[in-house]
Amino acid sequence: QASCWLIAGRRASRAAGWSAMRLLTLLCVLLTARPAAPTVFEPGSPCLEHKGRGKKALVTGITGMLGSHIAEALLERGYQVIGVVRARSNKRNIATFAANITVVAAELTDPWRTFRVVEETAPDYIFHFAAQAFNSMSYEEPAYTLDTNIMSTLNILEAVRKLGREKDVRILIAGSSTVYGMSTEQWEGPIPESAPLQPVSPYGVSKVATEALAMQYARTHGLQVVVPRFFIHLAPRGVEALALHEFARQIALIERGLSPPVVRHGDISTRRDITDIVDSAPVVACLAESAPSGTVVNLGSNVSYSMRDLLEKAVEMARTPERIRLELDASRLRAYDERTVMADISKLRQLTGWMPRPDIGHLIGLLLEYWRHEISFRHPVGDAADGGRGRRAAKSEL
Repeated sequence: QASCWLIAGRRASRAAGWSAMRLLTLLCVLLTARPAAPTVFEPGSPCLEHKGRGKKALVTGITGMLGSHIAEALLERGYQVIGVVRARSNKRNIATFAANITVVAAELTDPWRTFRVVEETAPDYIFHFAAQAFNSMSYEEPAYTLDTNIMSTLNILEAVRKLGREKDVRILIAGSSTVYGMSTEQWEGPIPESAPLQPVSPYGVSKVATEALAMQYARTHGLQVVVPRFFIHLAPRGVEALALHEFARQIALIERGLSPPVVRHGDISTRRDITDIVDSAPVVACLAESAPSGTVVNLGSNVSYSMRDLLEKAVEMARTPERIRLELDASRLRAYDERTVMADISKLRQLTGWMPRPDIGHLIGLLLEYWRHEISFRHPVGDAADGGRGRRAAKSEL
């Protein structure tokens, strides 16, 4: 990784100075954001065979944290990847592999445009991640959340049906652990797929609806559909709406002198099942390839972490941890926050033979490094927001 920063600095100095350096160093973060070792499957797992040669995969939400990492996994498995973006999408998350994919612009809540995209690209697989994907935001924007998530899913299913490609296209619809909601309070131990669906947020309701639509189209029209219920998945390229990303962002701002040495947080007494997306991305591809149509399956690590412990670990990994204090911010509290969420992944193990290897310290380190360079990108040294305070810090970072 150090050599990546060195090369970036040299190229930037030849090209255009600080602006080029900021872009190149951010690309270095994206390129080096990988787990310590490859994803591990049990011997005989169907996931060990790469089935993408000669196949086309249409990935919606490809510029997001989840979609971009899974697109990379698909490329590694031999797929021709076609990414769907909105006209105003920030494409930085796909910058490192954009030359290896085809990009099409579409608003998936528009049924006609969605139909045309599926018709023109003629995919063998569709991975649908485009959504209003933030649980906390859904309390403030329930109508937008429901409309975006349900209608985009419906339009994709309808496009495949109307084109008569029910048997030709395998569709993976991103589900969510938020469908369980209150059931996580009532269930002893890891929660299985059979637990009642009792969502406590508009986002959770939207994911119950999209999952139900997918299963209805599988039963009624014979579409080939698989729904993994994603528990919390994290990697670089995320946004502030995700708690660990927000902690890392605040720490990066503090390190640059752009914020007081206080990390503000909501309820950190909760526990969450957290998975490194880069470790699970090949599993997602494998589920689309080999899981029987109509499969709904939990996708998590089966390890639950205290949010307080994770925040304290992130602060411990800061450059000046002794300066930083924690402070409860009441505005960050949710209307309802499940106390403990942990996935029962027995079914997932049976289907894929995946052996999760969570390394939460490594993941937190990646997020901190990502946000250090993201903050450098957003706040160039010497700009008005920086006031010159970040000059020495920025120099040492690069």
